[in-house]
Amino acid sequence: MTRARSTVGTTAYHEGMVNPALMEQVDQLSPSELVELRDAIQTKLGDDVPAGQWAILEQRVAEADGKPDDYVTLDEWKAQRAARRTA
Repeated sequence: MTRARSTVGTTAYHEGMVNPALMEQVDQLSPSELVELRDAIQTKLGDDVPAGQWAILEQRVAEADGKPDDYVTLDEWKAQRAARRTA
């Protein structure tokens, strides 16, 4: 199984939503740089992001990082779903 990239998410999830060149740059960041970027984004967004939302996202990322084999990418999920439909 392929593990999702970094704590940002998979390319499949972001495809069409985020500039691919930007995602390539994000993929090159170290974990500490990702945290720094996340904090900068959170600061910039300010009140636009509900206070509890960051805590929920951080919890989900920690769960996924702790048990990477329990999670699949969006592409993997779609392939599994398509396989079930044609079986």
